[in-house]
Order: sequence, then C-alpha cells, then structure tokens
Amino acid sequence: MKYIFVFISLLITETLCAQLRPDLFPEDIGTPGGQIVRCYCKPGVRNKSRSKGLQITYSTIGSGTFEDEESGVEPPFSKYSNWGKFEYDLKGPVLNKESFKVLLGYKFAGERLSFDQVGDNYPETFRRIGKKTLKSSNISAIITKPLNERQYLAFRFRYTANGTYSGIMNFDQRYAIYKAMGVFGVKRNEDFEWGVGFSFSKSFRRTNYLPFVVFNKTFLNNWGIEAAFPGYVYGRYNLGAKSIFLMGTEYASSSYRLDVPLDDGTSLDYALNHSELLFLLRWEQQIVPWVWGNLRVGYQMNFSTDFETKAANTTNFMVDPTNSPFFEIGVFISPPADLFK
Repeated sequence: MKYIFVFISLLITETLCAQLRPDLFPEDIGTPGGQIVRCYCKPGVRNKSRSKGLQITYSTIGSGTFEDEESGVEPPFSKYSNWGKFEYDLKGPVLNKESFKVLLGYKFAGERLSFDQVGDNYPETFRRIGKKTLKSSNISAIITKPLNERQYLAFRFRYTANGTYSGIMNFDQRYAIYKAMGVFGVKRNEDFEWGVGFSFSKSFRRTNYLPFVVFNKTFLNNWGIEAAFPGYVYGRYNLGAKSIFLMGTEYASSSYRLDVPLDDGTSLDYALNHSELLFLLRWEQQIVPWVWGNLRVGYQMNFSTDFETKAANTTNFMVDPTNSPFFEIGVFISPPADLFK
C-alpha cells in the first residue's frame, strides 16, 4: 500500500505548484489499460473489482467558479451551480474462444453546466456551454489473445465523437478522436499480473503517445492494488464476495469541439479541454445476482480548462475551475466471473 501513497504524494506536490496540467498527463488519456484488462477476459487477478457489461452512471461536482488562468480574465467571473455528467456504457462479447476474444462496445456520455452568473469576459461562450450538452459518443473493439499460460496481448481500438452535435453519434471529422491501445501482460499467478502498454490518440486538438504500466496484485485474499500508471492507482479491500471498497487517485481529461453562434451570423470555433485529478473512495455492492451498484465520492482537483481557437475570428483563453468535492452513483451488469471462461 505504501506505493499508492508515494504516488499520490508526488502528484499533490506537483499540482500544488500550479493548476496547469502537468506534462506527465497529456489530454484525453482517460484511464489507460483499465478497460482492456477487465472485460470478461482471462486477464485479471483474484477478487479484483467487477467487470462491467452495461453501466449507467451520474456524477456531479456541485457549484464552482471559472477563475482566471493566465488569460487576463477579470471579475466578475462565470459561476455555475452544478456541473453534472451522465454516462451509458455497453460492452459485450461477439467472439469468445479460449484462444481469442473480441468485445464490441458503445458508450454515450454528456456533460451539462448550469450557470448562476455569466461573467463579462467571453459571455457568448459561457452562455453557449450553459445551453448545450457537451456530448461524447464512441464505438470500440477490445481484443485479447493469450500467448501461453502466463502471457497475453490485449488491444483496444476506439472512434469517438466529442462536441455539441445533434443525436447520439456523429461521424463528422471536426468532432473525431481516434484512439488505439495495446498491452503485453504477464499473469504470474491468480494473485499477480503486470503489463506494459502504449496508447495513441489523434484528435481535432493534437496527436498524443503515452506508454503505461499495468500492475494488479491481491494480498491475503482481502487486500489488493489495481493500477495503470499514470492513469489511475487504487488500493482495494474486499469486505466479502459481494462488497468491494477501493481508494486511490485517477486522472481524467476530455476534449470537445464547441461552436458559438454570434448575432452577426458568424460563429466562434473552439477546441475545449478540461482535465482533473480525482482523489476518491469507491464502493461496488451486489444488489441482486448480475446487478451491482457503484458509488464514488471524493475531491476533484481541476487543472486549467483550455479554449483553443480553431478559427481566425476566435481567441484562445484559459480559465481555472475551482476545486470541489464530487459524487457519483451508478448501476451496472456484471456476469459471474466464470461465465465467459
């Protein structure tokens, strides 16, 4: 457990120096490795957190203020009363052989801000965010290939559309984000596995490459570590077969294409990115066979929210959302671990 606290301490030290995103974390990395090694697949350790076939969640960070972040934004600042996010995530196997497994997935998420006050700087942009849902929808394929009794390969390919478009999916390239990820894993025994991986993403903002390390370990039946550095690290305690507690830290980042119509008939065009570091407690509880509840509470440390220009008539600026507690509740379907052996 000491490695968890060392890792968290290093992150706190760096983020206290500035609210700008540290170089360790590029945009849109999500939680690398997390879903690759936890989806009905042979990879994984004993008593790990549950795999999720269908998941529905809602989260909120409550009220806050977009303060200045080296952009000359002056008071009065834009203030929001609620920053909520809902998510629908579905994954299921389409090929389930012992030597080769394929899962397909669809995910839809939306973020919505409710403003109490819109400041004097960039008012059209903040009003637009208050009226529109920031949407993220994606389709993905997850492939796992055991090499032998101890080693495996896993890959994930994903197309994502992020922005203020209509409907539940969009294939316009202005909203497109392409991601690919691969992992080489070594499962030493039922209680310990590690792996190394590499992720790639190409979006309307930029192209990113990121190596990562997977580390999953179960100690003394009830205790464990689940980690994919630098995306997340959790300490785990199994109260029983139907109740799992986790504590740790997680990095999250999202980018959206945002258009802002003006009165003169033109539009501003932004690539909006927000990033945050979550310090959280997580509880997974079986409600009935196959159906589990998920609760997460903690503290969200926000990095700068960047509004990057994508048109000649648009000006770059950055703001700093105030840090805040957060709350998330959800329900998910999780078949028995031996169902898809």
